[in-house]
Amino acid sequence: MHLLENYNSEYTEVAQKLKSSFYADNCVTGVFSVDQIDIFIEKTKLIMSGGCFNLRIFESKVASKSVDKHSGETFILCITWDLDNDGLKCCTNFDSLTCEVKITKPLVLSTVQKVFDPIGMLAPSTLLPKLLLQEIWKMKRAWDQELPQNIVNKFMKWFNEIQILKGISVPRCMKIDIFTELHVFVDASKGHMRDASLLDQ
Repeated sequence: MHLLENYNSEYTEVAQKLKSSFYADNCVTGVFSVDQIDIFIEKTKLIMSGGCFNLRIFESKVASKSVDKHSGETFILCITWDLDNDGLKCCTNFDSLTCEVKITKPLVLSTVQKVFDPIGMLAPSTLLPKLLLQEIWKMKRAWDQELPQNIVNKFMKWFNEIQILKGISVPRCMKIDIFTELHVFVDASKGHMRDASLLDQ
């Protein structure tokens, strides 16, 4: 953002923080204490008003005079943020499929692409349909031709199971202390590679 690139005043530190916090028209950032919330918001409004940007809505898990919403659920970058429990959930809302629906290449492809997961929480759950898509492409079937029953069964099993992920929430903030260990596991097979990182406290 041009305004923040060229900002040169007493609030340079806040401007630098904002510079790395904007995505489209959302600013996602945080402060370390409740006391800093109102001060940060005031400085942010002042900086952004220099470019005629009127920041209007502020959301936090903590109540404050400058915060408009501090309870319930909100969306940040298409991820659900549960303000009460300070947890993140990915959106997995699909239209239900009935037995009358013909399972075709475009249906599988469009369904898989509906899993928007910018931070990788659901990555393991999207592996099966991506492998199915590779298998489907190798069959060289027509675009709207119904897929074989074995593929349909695998896809429907995945489709029904991914609905369970609606209820899964991961903590937004991880408190790391001096005794925290990071464990990374990596595995590969013929079809894919995968890694997982775990914090052990």
